[in-house]
Amino acid sequence: MKHIKGYQVQENALLIVEQPGAAYVASSGYFDFIQLSRSGIIKRALLNLSRQISFSLSELAQVVHISERTLQRYADDAKLSADTSERAILLSQLYQRGTEVFGHLENFKEWMRTPLPAFNYQSPISLLDTTFGFQLIQDELGRIEHGIFA
Repeated sequence: MKHIKGYQVQENALLIVEQPGAAYVASSGYFDFIQLSRSGIIKRALLNLSRQISFSLSELAQVVHISERTLQRYADDAKLSADTSERAILLSQLYQRGTEVFGHLENFKEWMRTPLPAFNYQSPISLLDTTFGFQLIQDELGRIEHGIFA
C-alpha cells in the first residue's frame, strides 16, 4: 500500500512485528537499511515507533541525538538526517530482537526499564545513548536466548 513518495511505506518501516518469524519476512536487509538511513526516515515513522515502544519524546530525542525541541519543529512528513534515521533503525531493530527473545513486546519493554546486574544495575534503556549500549543489550539478548545468564 504505497502512497505518494513512499510515505505510507516509510510510516511503517520501523514498526515492531510480534508474529513469530514475521520479522524475517518484513525485514528488508542491511542494504535497504543503509538506503533508508541515507535517504532519511520521516518523522511520522519515528513517532509511530515511539508510541509502540512507549518512549516519551524526551527519551526518543536522547536516543536519536537531537533535541526535543528540534524534533517537535519537524513536520510529520519531514525527512530526518542520516544519523538520526540510522539510530531510529537501530532502536527499531533492537526492539524487534527483544520481542523475538521475550515473546512479546510488552515483556521486553518492561525488561528494558528494569535495573539489571548485567548492566551494572542500570536499566538497559539508559544505555541507548551510545552504540556501545545498543551492542551491550544485543549481546545480553543473545545470552538470554541461549540460556546463558550472567
